[in-house]
Amino acid sequence: MGFRITSMLTIEYARKMYGADLSGTISLGRQFRAFTLREFQKYLPQYSGIDPARLEEDFKSPYAEGIFQDMYGSKLLSLDGFAHEHPDFVWDLNKPVTDEMKDRFTCLIDGGTMEHVFNVPMLIHNCFSMLKEGGIYISMVPTNNFNGHGLYQFSPDFFYSVFSEANGMKIRDVFIVKFSAKNKVWKINTSPAASGERVQFDVNTQTEIYVIAEKTGPTPEVITAQQTDYEEGWYEDEKSITNTASRDALIEKAPRKLVYAFRQFLYEPLVRRKHRTVIRL
Repeated sequence: MGFRITSMLTIEYARKMYGADLSGTISLGRQFRAFTLREFQKYLPQYSGIDPARLEEDFKSPYAEGIFQDMYGSKLLSLDGFAHEHPDFVWDLNKPVTDEMKDRFTCLIDGGTMEHVFNVPMLIHNCFSMLKEGGIYISMVPTNNFNGHGLYQFSPDFFYSVFSEANGMKIRDVFIVKFSAKNKVWKINTSPAASGERVQFDVNTQTEIYVIAEKTGPTPEVITAQQTDYEEGWYEDEKSITNTASRDALIEKAPRKLVYAFRQFLYEPLVRRKHRTVIRL
C-alpha cells in the first residue's frame, strides 16, 4: 500500500472539486510514500510554501503521513489488520467495526486494502459505517493485470452497483489509472445504468481504478447490489439473448489474432473509448 503522486493528486482533486474535509481522515493501512520530492514539486506546486526543513523530514520517512499533515494541517490516521506497521487502529476488516468507529471520519482513503480482504461486503459496510454523512470515500485499487497481487480486482460496475443511493452513497468520479501514470487518467463519463451498456476497456498494462464517492445517507444493516445489466434486464428479451449467442459463436470461430486486432484497433478506440476521456488531475 502506498500513495503515488497520482494518489496525492486524486486526494487534492477530491478536496477542490467535492469539498472533501480532510481534517478527520483515516486510511486503510499505513500508506507508504511512493513518490519523490521532485514529483511533488512538479505536480503539486501549490504547496511550494511548505517549510523546506519540514519537507526534508517528510521525505526521509517511508510513510506519507508527514507530507499529508504539512499539506492539509491534519493527521492522517490509519487502520490495519496487523500491528507490525504501528497503525493508529488495529482491526480485522473481515469483522464489523465497533460502535466507537462509526460515523467518526470525514474522509476515508483505501489506498490498496480492499483487494487483500476476503470479506469484501463486510469491508465495504465498515467503510460506509465509519464515514460521517457528507464524508468522502476515496478508493485506489486494482482493476486489471494485477493477477496474484491480491485476492481480487474490481470493475467500474462493482462501484456503480455497490455505491448506490440505496446503500447511502453517491459516486462522484471514477478514474481508470495506468500504474505508470503521473497526472493523466481516464475519467469514466457515464455509468452502465445511464449508458445502457457495460463500461468496459482493454489495456495491456497494470491498471487501477480510483473512485471518489460521498456518503449521502445512513448505512443500511446489509449492503446489497446487483450488476447493472442484470438488474436493468438488458438481456431479458429472446431477441437479445439470440443475438448475443450468435455473436459469441462467431467470435469463437474467428482466428484469435483477428479477434485481438478487432478489439484493439476498432472496437476499443471507436466504441469503448466513448465512455472515457483523458484528463489531467
